[in-house]
Amino acid sequence: MVPLFKLGYAVPRCRGNLSYASAKAGKNAKAGSSKKTAKADESAADDGDSKPEKVVKTDAEWRKILTPMQFKVTRKKFTEQAGSNPLVRNHKDGVYHCVCCGEPLFDSKTKFESGTGWPSFYKVLDEKAVTELEDTSDGAVRTEVQCSRCDAHLGHVFSDGPQPTGLRYCMNGASLKFVDRKKEQAAKDKDAKPAKPKPAKTDKGKEATD
Repeated sequence: MVPLFKLGYAVPRCRGNLSYASAKAGKNAKAGSSKKTAKADESAADDGDSKPEKVVKTDAEWRKILTPMQFKVTRKKFTEQAGSNPLVRNHKDGVYHCVCCGEPLFDSKTKFESGTGWPSFYKVLDEKAVTELEDTSDGAVRTEVQCSRCDAHLGHVFSDGPQPTGLRYCMNGASLKFVDRKKEQAAKDKDAKPAKPKPAKTDKGKEATD
């Protein structure tokens, strides 16, 4: 792939155009009461199953299933060193999942070479799969991206990405797990396949036959 951004690899943190947070806030404020009414209507029609079931674990439980780096990044909001994760250079076809809970987050078709040293995407698979939060920990206002299912810290999103979205989801490779497209589809087919009904049993415990 041809790099779209030549920002270099000597970037200490995942940085970029910080206007995304303020632009988003302005857009939400401009929507006004009509947006609130629409949300109320959606809530009334929502059966509560629009998001996957929440995954909650203690730090001790997370440590058992994550590597030290994965734990530092996802549970303690640490930023991995730029260029240190092999997923930066991964160009295979597939889907990127949350390393903590397995939630599908990004499609490889939306991955691009940002030149930052972190895996970058211009779109999430499903907006409900991530949660965006204001982050001022670095001395400036940024937009943190978390997995909505397990609250894992993934990275940040900026408004200096390519079209069609103009966004750059700057993710820590340690927070992601790549699954090959064929394996991803095989898993979906397996889940979609109806379970084979068990044969009925007679009073003597033997399987009934025609």
